[in-house]
Amino acid sequence: MEACVFDSDGKLDKFLGDGVMATFGTPEPGPSDPANALACARAMHAAVDEWNGRRRDAGLPPIRLSVGVHWGRVVLGDIGSERRLEFTVLGDTVNVAARIEALTRMRDCRVAVSEALVNVLRTSGDPRAGTLLDGFHDAGRQITLGRAEPVAVWTWGTPVAPIPS
Repeated sequence: MEACVFDSDGKLDKFLGDGVMATFGTPEPGPSDPANALACARAMHAAVDEWNGRRRDAGLPPIRLSVGVHWGRVVLGDIGSERRLEFTVLGDTVNVAARIEALTRMRDCRVAVSEALVNVLRTSGDPRAGTLLDGFHDAGRQITLGRAEPVAVWTWGTPVAPIPS
């Protein structure tokens, strides 16, 4: 997964158990960041699909990948104390991205993105925008944990593996 992040000009912020958090446009934002983030999500799925093919050939069950992408401002800096200091991103954008990723299991999709990302990508002028958004569907406003207002979400793809119980 980290190769997909770096190949898409992203930064790997941290590993979170069986997940990763990546950022695009940190520390300096650029006009290609929204497209790069969505290209990374699609590249991750292509890589997992290839891996799942090898797993299937070996008689192993497929791995399910869920990706959530949101667009917005973050706070970038050190958090912690002298004993343990971590350079990371913080803020509502990070929390919303995590909540959107959690929606992939409820909506039974491979990728969920905020309408904020869709809108900024559509107006970015990036020539990849149409291709990257191909197959995404408006899933409407979704209630997410810890948010007073629903978040407008778009979804893509049917999972290749069932939701683990």
